[in-house]
Order: sequence, then structure tokens, then C-alpha cells
Amino acid sequence: MAAKNDALIVLQQVSRCYGAGDSLISALNNVDLSIESGKTVAILGRSGSGKSTLLNVIGCLDPISAGTYQLNDQDVSKLDDDALSILRLESFGFIFQSFHLIPQLNVLENIELPLYYLGVEAKLARERAKSLAAIMSLDDRWLHRPAQLSGGQQQRVAIARALVNDPAILLADEPTGNLDAATGSQILSVLHRLADEGKTVVTVTHDQSVAYTMDRRLYMLDGRIVRTDESRNEARTSEINVGDFSC
Repeated sequence: MAAKNDALIVLQQVSRCYGAGDSLISALNNVDLSIESGKTVAILGRSGSGKSTLLNVIGCLDPISAGTYQLNDQDVSKLDDDALSILRLESFGFIFQSFHLIPQLNVLENIELPLYYLGVEAKLARERAKSLAAIMSLDDRWLHRPAQLSGGQQQRVAIARALVNDPAILLADEPTGNLDAATGSQILSVLHRLADEGKTVVTVTHDQSVAYTMDRRLYMLDGRIVRTDESRNEARTSEINVGDFSC
């Protein structure tokens, strides 16, 4: 697949292997992928197909073993660990199925955590966290810890944390997997509204109903993208008004 000039993410012949010798596992095999800015993409496949590894490679959590990865025209494979850490903090927001909130921290502290690592002044970080908490309808839960929140509220905290550094790209691993249907629909609506604001959203999902709201669907098998479907179902969910995410 030739790289598109307007593509934000371009993988060419990317492989990712673990182990060595008889223990070698090829999680990705010669993957070609191009994703334009502001698009929503779903990655589907059975367990072990490589979908989570692909998400981790895109998010610079896993290094590639072969091929090239260009992110906004920058060769990611040439960056050292420190540069990759900065790139992750500045360019990506991560949303996980299990939320990955820190139980000892309250809502605001969890949201503002990435800004601490970016060296943002504490007062500005707190203002940003409060603004996002309000957008996510969490302004009455600021001092609550994760154990005091519902699953949907915890996921909204996780989304707010993913947005606090104003990333260009949101990576979501089964973001609705641990939620009931109604709450999952609300979270999905949030992701689409973020895409409407210009964010690029890439999500791993096993749920076809989630996948078919995305602009593009990638089907994986044995570490390869074996099929791509495009065009989004415009009957998207809109149960929650999350406001303007550009703040």
C-alpha cells in the first residue's frame, strides 16, 4: 500500500515478533496501513489475531521488528525511548477496557496525571481537569475515587484523562466491553463526537454494532489485515451531549 500524502499514520510492511528461535511468535506480519487524520477506525479479529498488538504498535507501546512506521511524516522507528515517551504523551490518548485508573487518586487527580508527566503547572492542570470532568458530566464526582464510581463513570474519567493532553489520536481497546448496552452507547457517542472535533479514533472491538459506526473496519487474521470495509453507518448514537472538546 503506497503512503498517502495526507495520511497521519502510515505502516508499511510492519512486523512485530516476540521471543526468538523456537519460541518466536509473529504477532504482526507485513502489515500495510494508512489512516487519515480525523477518521474513525475499528480493528476486529478473533483472539490472537494481532489486533491489540497493532493498536500497541500504532500507540508506540510496542516497537516494530521490521518495516517502517511514519507518524505525521516522522519515522517512529528511529526514536529512542525518551523521544517515544514524549511522543506518546503529546500525540496519543489511551482508553482501556479495564479503565486503568489509579485507585488511590480521585477523579481530578486521575484526569490530570498525564499533565504531571508533561510538566504542566499544577494550577493549569487542575483547571483543565475540571473542565474535562464537567464536559463528561463528572463535575459532581471530582473527589470520588474509582471504587465509588459506576463503570460508565469510570470510563468517562478514562476518556477525560485521554483527552487532557489534547492528543491528535485516541486509541481505545474494547472501550465498551465492560459496560451495559446503554452506557456503552453513550461512550460510543462520545468517541464519535471527538472524531467530529477532528480527533483520529482507532478502536479494537469484537462488537460488530460498534465497528459498523466507524468510517473503516480492519479485519485481522494471523497477524495480517485480511479485509477492509469502509463507509460509516450514519445512524450513530447521540444520547449524551458532551459539548465542545476543543477546550
